[in-house]
Amino acid sequence: MTNTEEKAMLAVKLVLGLGALALLGGQAAPDPHSPAPTFDTVAPQLPALRRPAILIFSKTNSFRHDSIPAAVAAVAKRLRARGWSSYATENAAVFNPAQLARFDAVVFASATGDLFTPDQREAFRAWIAAGHGFVGLHGAGDGSHPDWYQAMLGYGGYTGHPGGADHFQQSELILLDRTHPATRHLPPRWRWTEEYYAYSQPPRDDAHILARLDETGMRLEPKHRMGDKHALIWWRCEGKARIFYSALGHNPESWSDPAHLKLVDGAIGWAVRKAGKGCD
Repeated sequence: MTNTEEKAMLAVKLVLGLGALALLGGQAAPDPHSPAPTFDTVAPQLPALRRPAILIFSKTNSFRHDSIPAAVAAVAKRLRARGWSSYATENAAVFNPAQLARFDAVVFASATGDLFTPDQREAFRAWIAAGHGFVGLHGAGDGSHPDWYQAMLGYGGYTGHPGGADHFQQSELILLDRTHPATRHLPPRWRWTEEYYAYSQPPRDDAHILARLDETGMRLEPKHRMGDKHALIWWRCEGKARIFYSALGHNPESWSDPAHLKLVDGAIGWAVRKAGKGCD
């Protein structure tokens, strides 16, 4: 390509770029993975719900995962198969005392960021204190959440995950407890490909670790290495509330994997006290 042709091509690209900016009112196209934070004030109208009823919440005031639609659909499908009700929303105004009282558990499907107004936060914390169930999935355990939430879920010191060519790696999860409803179907070592989260410290001392990452042979920066403390799936009690977390589920295809779906199904069944033990 000659210098003249190169200049002409650059001019076309510049015109096209300026045209796109003009269509967007002079603003660059928004990044779908970085939505502008919003806070909801008008609660949704809930449908009729049978008990147990599960609130599936996927609001993102921080990074937005492409797998959210698949995760929400997969969780709702599993609940329908149980004959249970679910309601999926990204409207945080549902976190009010009257509406939360209609649910037995809340599932955070990669919900990220500081999500609540002060009143919504206190309604959620009071609901947890009353002994309900919570299941956090993947992005629900990243570093974007406020301190009170991280303490409830049982983690802190999020250091991120590998990036670039090492972003997704296949390794093995070592199952430390195969008696829990979420993990009793899994083998002692389970091969899985994931965006593996890491923390500067293990989960809280009162957390019951179900599975950890085998870091052997993985390409990890020092800040992402936790050795035999690299927990990925755990549960704990917040008073009488059953709290569960799994760091798995970044990729949309995770939500069609039978073993992973059975894990999530077992976690929700445990959270609503239909199986397992703890938090009595």
